[in-house]
Amino acid sequence: MQEATLQLTNLSCPSCAETIGQVLKRQKGVKDATVAFTTSRVKVTYDPSVITLDAIEKTIGKTGYKVISRS
Repeated sequence: MQEATLQLTNLSCPSCAETIGQVLKRQKGVKDATVAFTTSRVKVTYDPSVITLDAIEKTIGKTGYKVISRS
């Protein structure tokens, strides 16, 4: 398992943060995803042999938000 913290464009509401977390957790290979509304950051734990960080970013993009940096 690997962890990554992704900085998003500004989240507009707490329910948007919750939606992103739920969508990510449904992805095969994502063990956990925690979204902090106040900082617009996502901490994701994932299996890189199942899902790539690029695929995680694309999934976030489908919710209407963009990843602006990784750490």
